[in-house]
Amino acid sequence: MKITIIAVADIHSPHYLPLFNASINGLLNREADVIILAGDIVDGGDVTMVRPVINTLNRLIEKMGLRIPIVSVFGNEEYMGLEEKFRSMYPEIIWLDDNYVTLSIKNKNICIVGSRGVLRKPTSWQRRNIPNIEHIYETRLNKIKNSIKECNKQYLTILVTHYAPTYLTLYGENPAIYNYLGYPIIEKLPTEMRPRIALHGHAHNASKLYANVNSVDVYNVSLVARKGLTIINIHTL
Repeated sequence: MKITIIAVADIHSPHYLPLFNASINGLLNREADVIILAGDIVDGGDVTMVRPVINTLNRLIEKMGLRIPIVSVFGNEEYMGLEEKFRSMYPEIIWLDDNYVTLSIKNKNICIVGSRGVLRKPTSWQRRNIPNIEHIYETRLNKIKNSIKECNKQYLTILVTHYAPTYLTLYGENPAIYNYLGYPIIEKLPTEMRPRIALHGHAHNASKLYANVNSVDVYNVSLVARKGLTIINIHTL
């Protein structure tokens, strides 16, 4: 038996909607168990631009004839402070923000931890505009760790962040900016606190889109980097 995930990040709706729509059209004969959005669904905090993304996903879901959960995290383009607007306008999406949800899929408890993620160094814009950003990242990292610890009591844990949780899937980006694209979360987790799978976006120019890091399968699911969606099959016992 297998569990199939469709994952994507960096749609930046409306900017990459044509690519997103074309990618979905190529999947209309596929089946999936969960859809995961790893942030930057919209551009510039435009809450209204989630709607065309959902409309496209609903075409896929209707074609499958199943009720498939959609789980999403916020990216840097879903601006901090707008979370409740996204939640209230799109309750059909399970929005995660430094917390987790457990889904029962094919009689298995799949626990998904979701967060914007952490940067090793805040960007200059963040330093200017977000008070205590270093403290925010420190607190967020602890929440991620605690959520994974709780999730690991279930059958399978998936970590979803917008920022990269390792540098290995940033290859292709300028190494000088790695610290501004993510943080090596996976490398710093003890064995008992690691997820089985980690998904992220944000790194548009990355060319290495998969890495196995300390036995964790890490996927960069950026639409821009992949020029399409990511299909992940998890084979269960």
